[in-house]
Amino acid sequence: MRYLFGGTTDTAAETATGARLPNAVGTVWGSGTTDAVQLTDLVDINGNPMSLITADKTGMLPAFYGPDGYRYLWVDFGAGRYMVVPTDTVTRLDEHLQGIDPHGDRSYTNSVFDRALPKAGGTVEAPEQRNWLTVRVPGNGAPGDGEGTVYQLTDGTTPYTRLFNNGALHVDTMGAPTSLALGSTATGNFITAHNGRSAPSPAGSVFTVTSDGSVIAAGTVTGRNIGTARVFSGPTPPPNPQVGDVWVKFG
Repeated sequence: MRYLFGGTTDTAAETATGARLPNAVGTVWGSGTTDAVQLTDLVDINGNPMSLITADKTGMLPAFYGPDGYRYLWVDFGAGRYMVVPTDTVTRLDEHLQGIDPHGDRSYTNSVFDRALPKAGGTVEAPEQRNWLTVRVPGNGAPGDGEGTVYQLTDGTTPYTRLFNNGALHVDTMGAPTSLALGSTATGNFITAHNGRSAPSPAGSVFTVTSDGSVIAAGTVTGRNIGTARVFSGPTPPPNPQVGDVWVKFG
């Protein structure tokens, strides 16, 4: 980016005593130090390249563009170098303030939200071996309040399926579709319920549904067509038999 210099009443070609130097030719430098580099990649106000600057007939310095990226320049008309600053700062500031996204922060924010909270039809890439979303609920052994929800479906009036902050999941559908349908491509246990914290292992489970449809219950299974009957099998009869017990002897 080339910055605009000169063209104002405070940029003139002068002697050490402040006398104007009409039509004087000066050089442009990158700094005021003794080892400064002379800059010759200059452009006048009309876009024409030049290597030196020339004061006008009144000794004023016409507007010109400095080399790309230089915000400060030093000019020398024979009486020593002095610094000049860009004269288009106010214009650039106005353009910056009026820009739609001058710092690029809006574009960055949109890209972050698109990754974290995708719009309808969006896709979230869940990286392997990392938690995609963690919701922090009351800790230190304190239970959730059973009212606040981590996730909730509602029509604006009635809450339907909800995941409470105490871990409870209530599946309530709108209308009369299937309330819950589960599917799995894996073999082995399909549903495993533990008396305690959940675990993938069937050890300690109180209720298990396997992928072949078998149902295994650690306790009594009760139903209208089952009653209180108990079924046993083995070489010896069950201890403390009750009315209705069924014993299948084998061995």
